Amino acid sequence: MRARSVLVVEDEAFLRSLITSALENSGFEVESAGSAAEARKLLNKRDHDAAILDIDLGPGPTGLDIGQFLLAKSPGTAVVYLTMLADPRVIDDSAEKVNSRAAYLNKRRLTDTQELVDALEAVLRDQDLSDFRHDKSLTSPIGNLSSSQLQVLKLVAKGLTNQQIAEVRGRSLSATEALIGRTFVSLGIDLGRDSNARILAVREFFRQAGIVLNDGQ
Repeated sequence: MRARSVLVVEDEAFLRSLITSALENSGFEVESAGSAAEARKLLNKRDHDAAILDIDLGPGPTGLDIGQFLLAKSPGTAVVYLTMLADPRVIDDSAEKVNSRAAYLNKRRLTDTQELVDALEAVLRDQDLSDFRHDKSLTSPIGNLSSSQLQVLKLVAKGLTNQQIAEVRGRSLSATEALIGRTFVSLGIDLGRDSNARILAVREFFRQAGIVLNDGQ
């Protein structure tokens, strides 16, 4: 019986090596790539039974884009997203890019490599993925934000002023300020008491994006 083939796309070399070793020890045949460009080359050469994809691969296509390409090419491929992103919308507004039959694991919540192997087996066998969809069990209030609220939060995190955000979104300043206010309230920020509301909101955004601040928070 041939070994099942897995493509691992992870830009962090040490983690890529760790994942590869865990999969090979579980009987999989593994190919790995450190970028979207490398992944495309491997995908064009052969079909894989499964893929483990980091989402944030730096400038250019994301792991979500690779997943879409892969599933369009081979719909039966098992896909596992392994990422620091608690909410995929942090990096891509199109959260629907996470296929309903894919697993989604947050690196911070992963207990060990066996959980990754278990998630992969569950997708390959078309089993229940409830335990392997960390994006569906968000404990942070950012998971409750609407697409518009998340969009303005991203712009706030980029350092844009309210006026600049209004211009980018093609909305009035008053409407933009109201939306930003509702966004902060949804994040649990008390506008009447928190004088650093923007800082608190950006800190939460960075946390969900897996960005560690200098103070370690």
